[in-house]
Amino acid sequence: MKKVLGILFFMSAAAFARDLTLDEAIELSLNNSKKIQISSKNMKIGELNLARAFKMALPSVSYEGSYSRFEHTQRNMYGRETGVNKITNIQDAVKGKVEKGGYSSQVVISQPIFQGGAILGGIKGAKAQSNIMDLSFVAEKRDVRIDTIQMYSNIVRYQKDLEALETSKKELEIRHKEQQNKLDLKLIIKADLLKTEVAMLEVDSNIVQVKNLIEVEMKKLKIETGLTNEEELNLADITVPEELSKNIDFDKDMVTAKTESLDALISKNNVEYANAERMVAFSDNLPKVNAFVQYGGYERDSMDDTFHNEEWRGGVSVSWELFNFGSGIDNFRAANEGYKIEKLNDSIAQDNIEINLTTAYSEVVRLEKLRTAMRSSLEASQENYNIDTERYKAGLLSTQDYLNSEAQLRQSKVDYNKAETDYLVAFEKYRSLLI
Repeated sequence: MKKVLGILFFMSAAAFARDLTLDEAIELSLNNSKKIQISSKNMKIGELNLARAFKMALPSVSYEGSYSRFEHTQRNMYGRETGVNKITNIQDAVKGKVEKGGYSSQVVISQPIFQGGAILGGIKGAKAQSNIMDLSFVAEKRDVRIDTIQMYSNIVRYQKDLEALETSKKELEIRHKEQQNKLDLKLIIKADLLKTEVAMLEVDSNIVQVKNLIEVEMKKLKIETGLTNEEELNLADITVPEELSKNIDFDKDMVTAKTESLDALISKNNVEYANAERMVAFSDNLPKVNAFVQYGGYERDSMDDTFHNEEWRGGVSVSWELFNFGSGIDNFRAANEGYKIEKLNDSIAQDNIEINLTTAYSEVVRLEKLRTAMRSSLEASQENYNIDTERYKAGLLSTQDYLNSEAQLRQSKVDYNKAETDYLVAFEKYRSLLI
């Protein structure tokens, strides 16, 4: 009964396994990646900071209020109208003090007129920062796409490696049985059998290693795509086109990468942001002018003295810090040095773009040739193995030579799988440098 249930469970799991193509995996990653979600929220923060910077140029309305309690140490107070000397409270007179209290309140409408460039610098800085957030969001999507391609192609490669290893294991098991029969007939020595057993153990070890690699990469892919760990995936094979380098116009791509790529644009916006900070720092040394309208005043109330002066007031306020031991100048100088640093960083970024694109292109060309070489090597190894197998069966080849031929075929399959995967990823990385 348990065996039947196990078979039914296996059939059910196989029936509900999900087929997944590379394009589908990329789309799932772009929709579910936590890194992209974080980058999206940072982009929203950049938009809010930009909106806030624009609002700094608009009028503001504020309320100002305070309450105070104070006392007079002088015993006698004069009436406001009669001028008669009064003592408001016998106990206070004895104590030699008279307590009074009051509060002030006012509503103020203020409109910046001149802030020394602080508002304009703030807007420019917020705009540059918002652009950086937007570009970083696209860059994160680019990186997630590359990571997904890398993980997906790794799994497909390891599955092909596993297939090659399992085929090799079956071949070795056949030869091992044949050798046991020959050993019983004393046609071979035990050393030949032991050599085959060692080869089988090596293949078993490689199978365990590859299965572990598949499991790890599959978990990483499921996390990136947002799929549950319990869901079984059947990955479709990847068809890698031939001679991808023929579609590359390297000189044109270099111009594009230096002027329109994400790395170039982010670097330029970092320069703009540093320049905006320099403007804001310089504005600290200039006067600030604001127009204002306010209503309110001070109200004081006591037993014998009440005072109200609420009224409308308006005008222009000017504030200018004339002396602060040069801290404002130092702040501007520091911001100016920061601007120069970002200019140098932009130059470094241009150099890095040129180096990275050149390296990526060279890697595409190299792996394209390597892939062709590995295919030829695989074909030669397969042909050589077929011949050696027949020679071994006929007793014309030693066990060690046969095992060497079989190991060479196995390694050729693994090398070709790696070359094909690396070629695809290298081309996609080259393309990503142009985005």
